[in-house]
Amino acid sequence: MFSTEYSLWFTPLCVLLGLGYATILYIKSDKPELPLWVKRIAFVARTLAVSIIAFLLLNPIVKRVTKESEKPIILVGIDNSSSLTVGKKTAFYQGQFKEDLQTLLGKLKEDYIVEPYLIGDTLREGSTVDFEDRQTNLSDFFEQIETVYANRNVGAVVLLSDGIFNTGNNPYYIANQSKHPIYTVSMGDTSIYKDILISRINYNKTVYRNNFFPIEVLVRANKLNAQRSRLTVYHDNEAIYEKDIQISSNNFSEWVRVNFEAKKSGLQRFRITLSEVKEEITKDNNVKDIFIEVIDQRKKVAIVYNAPHPDVAAISRALESSEVYQVETFPVDKFNDKIGEYDIIVLHQLPSLKNSAAHINATIQRLGIPCLYILGQQSNYSQFNQLNTGVQVLVNKEMTNDAFPLYNQSYATYTVTSPLQQLFSNLPPVKVPFGNFKMSASASALLYQKIGSVSTVYPLFVFNQSAENKTAVFLGDGLWRWRLYDFMMENHHEEFDELIFKTFQYLSTKADKSFFRVMGKNVFAENENIHFDAELYNQNYELINDPEALMTITSSDKKIYSFAFSRNFKTYQLDAGLFPEGDYTWEAKTSYNDERYTKTGRFSIEKINIETVNLIADYQLMTNLASLNNAKNFPDDSLSSVYDAIKENKEIKSIVHYNKIHTSLLDSILLLIIIMMLFAAEWFLRKWSGAY
Repeated sequence: MFSTEYSLWFTPLCVLLGLGYATILYIKSDKPELPLWVKRIAFVARTLAVSIIAFLLLNPIVKRVTKESEKPIILVGIDNSSSLTVGKKTAFYQGQFKEDLQTLLGKLKEDYIVEPYLIGDTLREGSTVDFEDRQTNLSDFFEQIETVYANRNVGAVVLLSDGIFNTGNNPYYIANQSKHPIYTVSMGDTSIYKDILISRINYNKTVYRNNFFPIEVLVRANKLNAQRSRLTVYHDNEAIYEKDIQISSNNFSEWVRVNFEAKKSGLQRFRITLSEVKEEITKDNNVKDIFIEVIDQRKKVAIVYNAPHPDVAAISRALESSEVYQVETFPVDKFNDKIGEYDIIVLHQLPSLKNSAAHINATIQRLGIPCLYILGQQSNYSQFNQLNTGVQVLVNKEMTNDAFPLYNQSYATYTVTSPLQQLFSNLPPVKVPFGNFKMSASASALLYQKIGSVSTVYPLFVFNQSAENKTAVFLGDGLWRWRLYDFMMENHHEEFDELIFKTFQYLSTKADKSFFRVMGKNVFAENENIHFDAELYNQNYELINDPEALMTITSSDKKIYSFAFSRNFKTYQLDAGLFPEGDYTWEAKTSYNDERYTKTGRFSIEKINIETVNLIADYQLMTNLASLNNAKNFPDDSLSSVYDAIKENKEIKSIVHYNKIHTSLLDSILLLIIIMMLFAAEWFLRKWSGAY
């Protein structure tokens, strides 16, 4: 069937136009050289050609329905963790298993769409296993299914794993939301081998100089009754503590507790080792490095609020989980005059409609105290706009919007980890004032506002550094909900606390007035790329990146690696890739206007041996996953049975889609050919008859 852009009632007019044109040309013509039969054929050809052309001016559209068949998708998750190659099945996984896996994937691809994923340090597409990943996050695989394949024809999920996960959430609870059958293949080994290991270490990541701090080490041993080992703690390559461990049973565990004095400031590495015991299965879990930040003194934080609010408790509890900050809270009418004693001040909904807090703000500006402003429905926006915070709120009406956080991908004030970015995309909205927002050139937004489904450039969380002080402004009311949501989704507050920690770390860090600045972490995991950011300023403190910036990284054994920074907008970035475990120093340099700039620093690569802490496969988890939607669990030497089970499942079938396609006849090559043939036939007959 078809329709036209204009009414189909114009169709008879198109025919009349063709008849009229041909009538004038041939019926009224008295040319004796044209035989009657030629006139009749030419008359019909001209009528049809002109009628078709006129009809095409109506823009006719043909509607047709096409039938498409979508094959079922089989999602295959393959555990690529290094724990699978520790034990008596190592040769099997490095040889026969890889061949069986490729055979299974090949057979599945004959009947289905197969999309394999490797599960390990990251979740990535692929099926080439090497069993070198240093950690396992099984929940990532099921989260990928729920988000990416929500509206696809997923026939089944196949998971090949030992059931051991050491990062992320329990995969069972996420897989429980799935409606697809989950066929599992139990890999690994449930045997208990002779082994002594460092199972757990408890320590404070931040301590104070000249204070004593504890380190607690849990030593475990399996099937090593009556054996001996020695626990040693090293600092700066010097043994500072030793203890003999007498193993008294085949299922042995002992806590070793020891106190040390923090004598030096900065990041300190401590290495805990257990001496080798005869016939133990692996020695990788006999060594563990920890890093402790030793600081000179705690930062004093005052949270001053207009009225009691859950935001105050949320920020306090986040800061109290770290020993870096000493937090005190005050109602604004009871805040004492010793404002200068605090390193950072938080003003919650101040200035307010009832209290301008003018003295507090004047003192903050005069002393240059960093300040975090949290706005809300009691805020006095006209008085707030008089402060130098980098943002102004121009309220039109006493109304609010529900604004979801929208992460600013170009934000560069501090690094935001991937889990925190993911949290931003799932957080509930906060109340923001209805109006317009103005940001100064010195300010940058970590978060924008997303109103409903509309992404805006209205700021939600703003950071600013002026000549007087550093400020941060959160423009929403309901920050406390984010901490509750973090716990509800992840069963911890780590991402929310990271947001608060990095905010206060930015506020407490003294401004760097140098023209060349390099930012990077002090500790990287061995499976984490080494990343640095750099900034270069001209004499007017404007960002530039015209000159080349270079970096050399030197290992403890004097190996030198040279790199060049890449340019990103007006800053520099360097991704140096992966480095082996150890301590490194770096030097970055550039030059501008005949001035040479150099920065130096150090970092450490932390070895990840979490895969060797637990080597006993969890077959029960694999069985439980398979039972969720009436699928089956298979041993790792029966991969061919997985294909047979999927093939026998009659619920796994193709889906037929019917699509409506609209095609304009103006694009029809066939009609163009017909019109040209009609005119060509008419022209040929006239020429053949001697007419012109």
